[in-house]
Amino acid sequence: MSEPPEIASAWLAWFSEALTSRNAKLASKLFLPNGWFRDVLIFDWDNRSLQGHAKIESYFSSALSGANIQNVVLDERAGLTPSYFVVTPDLSGVEAAFKFDTPIAYGRGYIRLLPDHSQPGEWRALAVYMTADNLKGHEEAGNETGVYDGHTLSWTDIKAERRGEVEADPQVVVVGAGQTGVQVAARFKQMGFRTIIIERNKRVGDNWRKRYPTLSLHTPRTHHNLLYAPFPSNWPTFTPRDKVAFWLEQYAEAQDLIVWTSTEILHAPTYDQTTGRWTMDLDKNGTKVTLHPAHIILATGTLGDPFVPQVEGTDKFIGDHLHAVQYAGGARYAGKRVAVIGAGNTSADICQDLCHHGADVTMVQRSDTCVVSAALVAKQLSEIWPEGVPTEISDFKTAAMPLGLLKQLLQAASEQSQAFDKQMHDDLRKSGLRLNYGPENSGQLFLVFQRGGGIDVGAAKLITTGKVKVRSGVEVQRFNEKSINFNDGSELEVDAVIFATGYYNIRPTVRKVFGAEMIDRTSQVWGLDEEGELKGCYRPSGLPGLWFAAGDFFNSRYMSKQLALLIRAIDLGYTNYPNLASIPPGMTSELPSGAEMNGV
Repeated sequence: MSEPPEIASAWLAWFSEALTSRNAKLASKLFLPNGWFRDVLIFDWDNRSLQGHAKIESYFSSALSGANIQNVVLDERAGLTPSYFVVTPDLSGVEAAFKFDTPIAYGRGYIRLLPDHSQPGEWRALAVYMTADNLKGHEEAGNETGVYDGHTLSWTDIKAERRGEVEADPQVVVVGAGQTGVQVAARFKQMGFRTIIIERNKRVGDNWRKRYPTLSLHTPRTHHNLLYAPFPSNWPTFTPRDKVAFWLEQYAEAQDLIVWTSTEILHAPTYDQTTGRWTMDLDKNGTKVTLHPAHIILATGTLGDPFVPQVEGTDKFIGDHLHAVQYAGGARYAGKRVAVIGAGNTSADICQDLCHHGADVTMVQRSDTCVVSAALVAKQLSEIWPEGVPTEISDFKTAAMPLGLLKQLLQAASEQSQAFDKQMHDDLRKSGLRLNYGPENSGQLFLVFQRGGGIDVGAAKLITTGKVKVRSGVEVQRFNEKSINFNDGSELEVDAVIFATGYYNIRPTVRKVFGAEMIDRTSQVWGLDEEGELKGCYRPSGLPGLWFAAGDFFNSRYMSKQLALLIRAIDLGYTNYPNLASIPPGMTSELPSGAEMNGV
């Protein structure tokens, strides 16, 4: 039986032949009938995912016309060499990374191959990923020596000089200094963009400090590392709220990011089509400042303003009624009757905290919820981002998986995943909680692309033991002086009501700043399009110079690179050509590389 290097090399040789000869039919036949091809910035200036011979052949027929793909070889770097991977307990395949060139870009890709049972001994692609890695002459910078001008300049002088240059003429303004904003800015700095972050809070990390006190991230630390800065080996597996805030703040300093805190946009920025520049009037800690960046990146996440259902009679209610974003801990509710509206992660955490502080807690669940154990999530994500493997390797392999294929694989593993949490699910159902298992039985991991679910870190036991009561299938219809009525006619006496009902999408929130006329021309943000690609994030928004960056730590850590490459291609004029693969060789630009911009 052939070994993974032989299998991957043989398949890649045929794929290289198909690409270099521009043979769309041959390329498509190298895939399984239900195989996937994912392309990011090679044959299109956008993200594309295609499934099946017909769609893949049609795509290549257009994409390969005029394309010049060269030097297709296996990537021999550690962690990327050919190896076996498990699809299901009964099916294994071969996966491998590869590299290639276009006239003006370095590219890389990833293949996942399975045996073709219709042709014994042959292997076909379950999934192929191709993406741009760097534009030639404009590569991402690495680390500096730390020695400047022959040891005659101090770091303090260098830092001040660079800051002055950036603040005098920023190319990019990133709005928001949360995990998305700082990672995007760190990437853009290394890619040679003069970048400023504006943040309305007084300190980087305050968006986390303002969350409820017992909050910890529900994903393992390998998943929420920051770009260029893995956590220390003794860092907690699940990072607490205040440590997230601290890490973001020190990260901005360690990465030499320029962050203007206590800064807000005064009114809708305007875009000059002639100059390709925005005019942004800002309130910078009480002083009006005007900037003219070429690009604005909205890195305020997918979540906009808190969503609180409009309920009759709130003016009559004598107790507290607030959104979870205002919840400051359960101590003040000791001995009180509290209804928590919602059944997702935030609701579960707040119920647990209230119960710990001696409150009489009722969780109100409107519709069924996907609930999985923290142990299952840790197991699943630790297989994707394992300890001891560089984050950039795990990120690359994760990005190589089309989301449509991920959904299919999660559905195939659904029975096994549900068996892992069977006892918990049985007990929760007996306690009155209504459960589902995500979109089309794909589980909690895929649910994040549509709406929230629940990762149990202790609330399930409180529910099943009756310490947290459940009212399911109802909505709050009216507030009374000391109670709430539900739409089924029932009533619950309460002293406080906490709405853990989520948030509006970010677009209505930024519409207030940028204006409806402008934002209504942009694409939707978050969710999946018809090809299974994230809507609106790290890809063209519909407006020149305006971009959305959203998602979890992985999204901004990895996808910030493709956004930086796309913006650089725009600045270089490359987007006047069909794609990166068909731009004529020999094109040059006077724009400096990332390394040159950083003084290396």
